[in-house]
Amino acid sequence: MSLRFTTAAAQKLRNAIEEADGAEVFAVCDIVDKKVSDVTVLARGHHGAVPAILDLPSSGQAVVHNHPSGILLPSEPDLNLASTYGQNGVGFIIVNNEVTKDRWVVEPWVVEAHPVDRDALTAMFHEALPRVLQGYEPRTQQVAMAHQVADALEHPRPLVVEAGTGTGKSLAYLVPAALWAQANGSKVIISTHTRALQAQLLNSDLPLLKKMGVDLKVAVLEGRGNYVCKRRLDVLMDTDEDQLEDDEVAARADLQAWASSVRVGSRSELPFAIPPSLWDKVHSDADLTLRTRCSHYDSCFFYSARRRAAAADLVIVNHALLMADLVLKADIGQGVLPKFDRIILDEAHHLEAVATGAATERVTHHAVRRALSPLLSSRRRKGALQRLVIMARASHNVPHDIAEQVAVLSSAAQDAAADARASSERILGELTGHLDPGIRTLRITPDHLESDLWTQHLEPSLQHLSGCFDKAALALDAAADLLRERPLNEREIHALLTIDRSRKRLGVYAANVRHFLEPNDDGLCRWIEVREDRRRGPVAGIAFAPIEAAKTLQKILWDPFDGVVATSATLSVRRGFGFWKSRVGLWGDNPAREAVHDSPFDYARQASIMLPTDLPLPNDADFLRASAQVLVEAVEASRGSAFVLCTSHRAVQAYGHALRAGLDGTFPVFIQGEQSRMTLLERFRDSGSGILVGTDSFWEGVSIKGHALRLVIIPRLPFRVPTDPLREARFELLERRGERPFFAYTLPDAILRLRQGFGRLIRHRGDRGAVLLLDRRLLEKRYGREILDALPACPRNTGPWRVLRAMLTEATRAHAKR
Repeated sequence: MSLRFTTAAAQKLRNAIEEADGAEVFAVCDIVDKKVSDVTVLARGHHGAVPAILDLPSSGQAVVHNHPSGILLPSEPDLNLASTYGQNGVGFIIVNNEVTKDRWVVEPWVVEAHPVDRDALTAMFHEALPRVLQGYEPRTQQVAMAHQVADALEHPRPLVVEAGTGTGKSLAYLVPAALWAQANGSKVIISTHTRALQAQLLNSDLPLLKKMGVDLKVAVLEGRGNYVCKRRLDVLMDTDEDQLEDDEVAARADLQAWASSVRVGSRSELPFAIPPSLWDKVHSDADLTLRTRCSHYDSCFFYSARRRAAAADLVIVNHALLMADLVLKADIGQGVLPKFDRIILDEAHHLEAVATGAATERVTHHAVRRALSPLLSSRRRKGALQRLVIMARASHNVPHDIAEQVAVLSSAAQDAAADARASSERILGELTGHLDPGIRTLRITPDHLESDLWTQHLEPSLQHLSGCFDKAALALDAAADLLRERPLNEREIHALLTIDRSRKRLGVYAANVRHFLEPNDDGLCRWIEVREDRRRGPVAGIAFAPIEAAKTLQKILWDPFDGVVATSATLSVRRGFGFWKSRVGLWGDNPAREAVHDSPFDYARQASIMLPTDLPLPNDADFLRASAQVLVEAVEASRGSAFVLCTSHRAVQAYGHALRAGLDGTFPVFIQGEQSRMTLLERFRDSGSGILVGTDSFWEGVSIKGHALRLVIIPRLPFRVPTDPLREARFELLERRGERPFFAYTLPDAILRLRQGFGRLIRHRGDRGAVLLLDRRLLEKRYGREILDALPACPRNTGPWRVLRAMLTEATRAHAKR
């Protein structure tokens, strides 16, 4: 019989046994699908340590320990322990030191699952919800989806469900998730992509559940770096003003006052802006935490959020945090989230992009400088290495000779760190010279590996840079090592933690550079890039990412977890999920359940599509001027209240300024980038007749109801930039498989994006309006019909723009009379 351990769990236990020099190790483990899925080592050495963990395992878990002899027959003490654990539903497992063989002396008790009461679930929507939400009428699609979600939570098959705008999909998954979590004493993760959806869940949907009589514990957990660290804030407040930037001095008092008056301590709740450099000095950081030794541990914002999440029935996170958790669980068996049992992914159309982003690694000089700057002194402040020497010489716990050794080693570390910073600036800065003018990325292909660019420039210079990082990391380790076991107080240990954090980051950068230089991994896409930073200008660096996220997602998400629900308003193409499933690895022996629930809105009555026939094609030199003039005339005809959804930031600026000039103040124009997304939306909504010009982040996650939004204008079809390195690599992979990239990837992706943009228009049964599509390819290209057929069925008006403009003017007048 094969080993009943996941690969990660077996490796974690194997490492613990090696660290114990092969002695006996006792651990508590979680069991998923009759396999050990996670291991927490609690005792080492001998049976005398076992009583310390007798009360720790819970029913359904197991205790595992190794027999160094390799003989897995239970001894008499083993049998006594197995009996004790077995009476409490805890399993007992013996393994060899190599963790290649196991013996399950006692199987853990499998907790009986309690299904959701289907009658009670239906009553929630037919009785409870109409009672607490005025004007609510049960929706067939919503109730059907709720039952499908309940099925998915109870049975180990994924559910992929598309729920059109107005279906009420958030309540369709929240209600069964809450009932299932309560019935089974289990935890459900609700993961979203946008903060807007999280706000909707917290401020609208979950309060409704409470009014409906569903009393459950809900917690929100963000990534650690989003929380203020009180200890680091104390250090900041004690820092002399001459060691801070002017804008940091002005903001830190406000930050301290805010932190002392709030419960959550998340940056997302800050009512004012602070300099990014200041946030770098105060956010919670795993490499700078004292954990239980910290005087703020009991009131720590991050650990308090973790404790609330551990006690909650539903935990709301974002996709990025969930991906980080799943990757860690797959690699080391322990993640950043508390143990959970089920996952619901809303806005699941972002899953491939988020998984790719989580696996993307970069090395830029900006990142290297951020890692090293805290170490090095400047005219305004003392660096951590200098503070380490001062602390060592002043501490009563550090002998004089040790303090002097620290001084010598710190000086060497400063030289190595300064050299690493200078080498990074020079080598990574020179990368821009290998890019053609106007080009922001250069993908490294197999052909490049034989070129002079690689052999004479990139490879030797990057190898040198990796060596500089390694040298600096070793020097930092030597400087800090003399003090690691000393009894230092919180203030004294801060410099030590700062040095260790920089050392770890340099180690990661060195490893990433070496990985970039490995030519054998054809599953990776590598590129040189120049990215724009609003504060620092161009930032050059190297990057690599997996060409496909599918296999990774299959390994970390679909295979290890039961009852995963993936939902969105836009997941299907041609009424099927084949495209999305192929991108996220949802295949194999356990096929997903699938469902499409159309929007209950009457698009034939509420909306229309307008397609001018006399505009230039988007690649025509005159398109921008001509389309900008149409935009001005269109918003005049609609009396404002319009979204202009662009496919690039350059187009946002061009159309935004053209509208301001053409309208001459008649209607307010809000341009993405001039203010925060939330502020722009609030000002647009309050204006009642504004025009908002934006790109990606406004194509979705935005809900404007009523007269404030009557027109959505989409100048160009949302085909993504074909020169993106990852897209190039994906296209080549598809071609090697015999597929046509445009039809297999580009077109389905554009259809989903266009459906998202269209979905901004109708958000309520009382909404009315039009979508104006200026891209003539919809009428002239063969694929245009497929794109149009993917949009909701509503009247389509084609013809010269002057005719459509008159129709829009008349529709606006008729709408105003209602």
